[in-house]
Amino acid sequence: MALPKLEPMCPGHLPDILEIEKTLFPTPWTQGMFEQELIAGPSPEGPGSYAVVAAAAGRVLGYTVAWFVDEGVHLMNIAVRKDTQRRGVGRRLMRHLLREARSAGKAVIILEVRVSNSGAQAFYESFGFAKFGVRRGYYADNREDAILMALDLSKASVRRKSGTKRGTRKTNPSE
Repeated sequence: MALPKLEPMCPGHLPDILEIEKTLFPTPWTQGMFEQELIAGPSPEGPGSYAVVAAAAGRVLGYTVAWFVDEGVHLMNIAVRKDTQRRGVGRRLMRHLLREARSAGKAVIILEVRVSNSGAQAFYESFGFAKFGVRRGYYADNREDAILMALDLSKASVRRKSGTKRGTRKTNPSE
């Protein structure tokens, strides 16, 4: 698979994104929810939405939506289409988000993840996220609890899939 291009999310991406949402999530975001994120867009004056897609061959392979607020970032959604999972798309999206958050001077990234989603928890932990709490009954579809996870950006280093720290070997500058 060719390395996907990362680009700002736009309305033309929404059909692919909505397809991914319906495939992956029991309560997928609606078109209107994504449109609101695009309207909110990044703002130098204050809170704003950060929405990026990974695209290749004219289709969206994955996307990230996060809110940049005050001193932190709230990761709202990161998803990769089923047929391209475990090929580095999600890792590339997350590394990009971490770089953007650091360059914006953010101190922490927080997120919620289903208690039952051990795969996602392991993915976040591979970047240094740590569990710090639980939101009881957070998910509307089945009242499942959400685990709260956070990454302290002042202490974290971006780790490669192999576990080596960035900079300990040559890397692709486009990552």
